[in-house]
Amino acid sequence: MSILDVRGLEAGYGEGPVIKGISFALGRGEFISVLGPNGSGKSTLLKAILRLIPRIEGSVAVEGREASRLGPRLMARSIAYVPQFPDASFAFTVEEVVLMGRYGQLGRFGRVSAVESRFLDEIMDLARIGHLRAKPLGRLSGGERQRVHIARALAQDAPLLLLDEPSTHLDVAYQLEVYRILRLLRREKGTAILCAEHNINLAVLFSDRLLFLKEGRLAAQGPPRRLVTRKLIRDVFGAEVDVRRNARTSLPEVSLIPPDEDAPCK
Repeated sequence: MSILDVRGLEAGYGEGPVIKGISFALGRGEFISVLGPNGSGKSTLLKAILRLIPRIEGSVAVEGREASRLGPRLMARSIAYVPQFPDASFAFTVEEVVLMGRYGQLGRFGRVSAVESRFLDEIMDLARIGHLRAKPLGRLSGGERQRVHIARALAQDAPLLLLDEPSTHLDVAYQLEVYRILRLLRREKGTAILCAEHNINLAVLFSDRLLFLKEGRLAAQGPPRRLVTRKLIRDVFGAEVDVRRNARTSLPEVSLIPPDEDAPCK
């Protein structure tokens, strides 16, 4: 049984649907990246799965249970979520922010036992933020804050993790560090991951499968090795690129082609 089963999903914000008729399944321990141009519906897809937007049609099942029937605490136990722009929570320390992720298990006023404390230590070690635990979130760099928010999601100990463009505004080293954490999470805990991403090359390196959205519809899906071609990038993004095989990984690698200076602006 798939951990996530999406069928005919349509969702929007009041002026017509943003995503239309999307269907796919996510297996346990699988990593799927969602790619597409700005405005294609990547973030809306994640929010619709989480029931965070008002107009939703179609079916979303999590571990065989319809998501619309899950209360907030049960949803938190099933799905962890890292939004594109998390709440700043600047007044809280790193440790306090990570502890917020245990709401689904402990409740708002639950007591942190020795076992829970050790679990939180493991999560912070996995995210490499243990040395930052006493620091206020507002004193951290953007990359450090992103790792804290991922650790808060990991603290939910949910079998499914959704992330909305986790590499946005991060330099190359921090992008790779975030994806290293996600790879460790899959390997050590078997967590399934659905990640909206704008960096095609990052998605190719770490994903089992890619979903490409265009104008709110599923344009293509499949394994990166087979799916990523010049034609697909042209069809989905309207951009001319080079796609070559990486000499080390043999995976497709996208590089930009400088535009013709004499070509008219679109």
